[in-house]
Amino acid sequence: NNDGEKDDVGQEKEEKEKDTAETALLSKEKKDRNAPGSRFITRIIPMQATCYGSVEEIKAVTTSLLKRFLPTFHTVLSKKSPDEAITFKVEIKRRLTSHLKRDDIIGAITPCVYGGMEELLPGRTFKVNLSDPDFSIRVETIKGLCGVSILERGGWYKKFNLAELTNPLEEE
Repeated sequence: NNDGEKDDVGQEKEEKEKDTAETALLSKEKKDRNAPGSRFITRIIPMQATCYGSVEEIKAVTTSLLKRFLPTFHTVLSKKSPDEAITFKVEIKRRLTSHLKRDDIIGAITPCVYGGMEELLPGRTFKVNLSDPDFSIRVETIKGLCGVSILERGGWYKKFNLAELTNPLEEE
């Protein structure tokens, strides 16, 4: 049913806008108070999905998230001409994890982007750019748990560090 699909997409968009608005509100409140909101929370770690810490699970979750969020990155898609490559990077943070190797995770994720997104975004090419990517695939592992998120460049405000939000903006 097309109406149901439109409702799901509209609901996802509203949820995403709500999450962004809540984050912006938290940032504004923190700046206004000019004090830490909690002595225990210093950084927000974005996780759009969690899974068991295995390469196969990470690959499946990443593919699902790419299919869900990549077409919604209008900022990236509108700024790039169809023949210009969309750039990405894979960020991996491992904590208390010895069974997952960085190269294995990267080796599983990059083919998902190169080979798996062609039917989703026909005519688009992808390229790795570690210094200034259009979007980032962030993988956080803690023991046997793994969190994955797909973040557009504009979503990396102060690297999710709440203490940095209270600092005045630096002049460039």
